Amino acid sequence: MALTKVSSAMKEAPTSVEVSAHVTAYDDDGLQNDLAILGFKVAANGSLSKYNLVDQAIDAFEDASGVDTSASSGEVRNASNYYSGAESGTVTGGTTTTVGDYTVHTFTASGSDFVTDVAGTADVLIVAGGAGAGGAQNANAWSGGGGAGGVRQLSGFSVTAATHAVTIGAGGTGTGDRGNDGGDSSLGSLASASGGGGGGAANASDYQLDGASGGSGGGGGSCPSYGGDGASGNDGSYSPVEGYAGGDGSSSQYDAGGGGGAGEVGEAAGAGSTEGGSGGDGIQNSWQTGVNQWYAGGGAGASNGNAGNGGQGGGGNGRTGAGVGIDATGYGSGGGGAGNFSADNRAGGDGSDGIVVIRYETATGFTSNNDITLISNATTAQATPTKGDLVLSFSSGAGSTVLGTDLTAEFSADDGSTWTSMTLGSEGTTGGHNIATAHDVALTSTSGTSMRYRIKTFNQSATKETRIHAVSLGWS
Repeated sequence: MALTKVSSAMKEAPTSVEVSAHVTAYDDDGLQNDLAILGFKVAANGSLSKYNLVDQAIDAFEDASGVDTSASSGEVRNASNYYSGAESGTVTGGTTTTVGDYTVHTFTASGSDFVTDVAGTADVLIVAGGAGAGGAQNANAWSGGGGAGGVRQLSGFSVTAATHAVTIGAGGTGTGDRGNDGGDSSLGSLASASGGGGGGAANASDYQLDGASGGSGGGGGSCPSYGGDGASGNDGSYSPVEGYAGGDGSSSQYDAGGGGGAGEVGEAAGAGSTEGGSGGDGIQNSWQTGVNQWYAGGGAGASNGNAGNGGQGGGGNGRTGAGVGIDATGYGSGGGGAGNFSADNRAGGDGSDGIVVIRYETATGFTSNNDITLISNATTAQATPTKGDLVLSFSSGAGSTVLGTDLTAEFSADDGSTWTSMTLGSEGTTGGHNIATAHDVALTSTSGTSMRYRIKTFNQSATKETRIHAVSLGWS
């Protein structure tokens, strides 16, 4: 085959190429975005640590090796491989159980503290001690039922980071006189409920016949020619009320009034199907076990005929005829009234102790959500760069993240001595994450080849959590 001689003109390589003015320079921003996102996916799928390409470093936070923890602040790496300022607190106290999505702390005796090292939001049930019923001192005398302890149901209640002493109100004892009041229950200084008011006695002293006010009021006693008044409830003047009034005793019949319950008033003597007033019902609440339970029923009044029934929640029944009062059961309920045919003293029934229940969502109830500064470890560039590119993916665990307000980015070529701000723009979403980018950002300092990024979040709170899932820093 013949060879063709190449002319000298064809041999000579051009020394320069002139680009016509009408030719648009190629914009590779989209390609850089795609490369970064592909790198994120490769890192995640392969459980790879931070890795470097030519003029680019990619970190999908499969481990913490790419982050300079000594220079960063407030950052918490989640097990799902993202960084945010959300950190679960340490919470202790009482008997701890798990009910569905909730952690529950139950306190049935004083002497224990509810301790949390971060502030949080919880549902708090506080039940005070129920009161004792009055005693029957005289012949033909019947005493009033004890009032239930006050009940506070505080939904979405703010609990400060502190040690909170929990007090459980003791049930009041039934006596020969007016019944002893129940004790107050409280969650430190944050909230409390008032103990129930004692039931009225049955004797010749008129002042002893009246019930005592409390979280719920005690019922009035009854003896010949005297009928005691039921006392008022809601001693703490709360809204909604913590409990209700007790019922009046009868002066014409031998029938005493029922103690008030946390959910309704105690019956007056002769007001219902019985001559002795029934105790007011308590309330139902499911926070302790996930199933509704009754708390804080009023104690019933005693009677010579038909005694009243204790209110739902454990109120003691009233005594029919002669005998000591019947003790309350459950939490925060009032004791039942006593009866007497002779001059012997008959003590009223005892009230029951209170309870405090604190429940919160396990994942979010007690977490600190702080602003973070996330700084990468340094990556060495092959040549001194003049520009930077950044692609990051993020999501909002709570609230909505605004670029430039809640989330900012910077980069440095001199190992973090000088930082250059990068204006982030939104590039849509991928895999459920938002993509933010900044391209061709001129360095304010070109004095080095030690490349770092710095990501900051702001305005983080219980209602705003920004999660950083992956970062790519490029340079040229």
